[in-house]
Amino acid sequence: MEKHIFLLILLFLIQFSISLASSNETDQQALLAFQNLITSPNHFLANNWTKNTSFCSWYGVTCTPKSQRVVALDLPNLQLQGTISPSLANLSFLGVLNLQNNSFRGGIPYGLGHMPRLRVIDVKNNQLNGSIPTSLFQNRRVQVISLAFNELSGEMWRGPWYVPKLRVLNLRNNSLTGIIPPSVGNATKLLNINLSGNRINGNIPMEISNLSQLAFLFLLDNQLTGSIPPTLFNISSLLGISLSFNGLSGPLLLDEGNIVSNLKHLSMSFNQISGCIPSNICQLTELKLLSISFNNITGHIPRNIGCLSKLERFYIGENPIEGTIPTSLGNISTLQYLDCVDNWMKGKFLKN
Repeated sequence: MEKHIFLLILLFLIQFSISLASSNETDQQALLAFQNLITSPNHFLANNWTKNTSFCSWYGVTCTPKSQRVVALDLPNLQLQGTISPSLANLSFLGVLNLQNNSFRGGIPYGLGHMPRLRVIDVKNNQLNGSIPTSLFQNRRVQVISLAFNELSGEMWRGPWYVPKLRVLNLRNNSLTGIIPPSVGNATKLLNINLSGNRINGNIPMEISNLSQLAFLFLLDNQLTGSIPPTLFNISSLLGISLSFNGLSGPLLLDEGNIVSNLKHLSMSFNQISGCIPSNICQLTELKLLSISFNNITGHIPRNIGCLSKLERFYIGENPIEGTIPTSLGNISTLQYLDCVDNWMKGKFLKN
């Protein structure tokens, strides 16, 4: 009986060793296939990534201590050129892919979005083109998608997003078109959305108001239209909103009733926003920058504007605002800059 147990244990260990060796070889082959498609200054990577040494000791490669599986590939700022090999999708334990600040071209392999343990994909500041793999918006573990400063085009995935752990979505400065899909509201862990410098059109979806942990929303320099959802200002975690250089219209409205706001930066210049500055803007008690210049805002500056006691910079120029400059504005001791060029206001600004 003991002999049989010993043989079973021995058989298991042999099979485990074979499986481990096979997995390790898969990782090595995936890395070598990746290396074959790129060049580096002075052939640095080719000289470092050799079969004479364990791939876990190669530059930029991090492995698990016991099973020797690749969990991170960090190769930023190395002037690497070439394309990203689809073979990287075979690194089934990979959690971090960091290739930022290089010169990669071509597309982002579709298979990367299906990697079961991927948490971070950062390929910003390259020359990547084509569309964003829809698989990235269906990855249940991904936390950071950073694809900024590339040449990506096409639309974002319009289907249902299933990225329950996504914290950062940075697609800034590409050539993306289409709309912001309402299903962005499903990514309830999002902290930072940056879609600036694209050609995104349509409305700001109401569903963004579902993102109760959102801290930064940067949508400037696009082709957005429609009104700004008042419920956006109900997100108490928001610190910065930048919507400048779009085609947004309608009035600037805050929800009636008390809201808890930590908003420090509100920029919506160069749009077509109309109506008056709402009197309940006093609810934005933490505001340090308010930029609403180059719009169609009318009426008067609220007489109680001095309630924004932490305001440092106030841009209201190039609007048909009338009336006099409220004396309460001079009571804001933190105010450093006031731009009211080309308004229809009268009176003097007296700072106490």
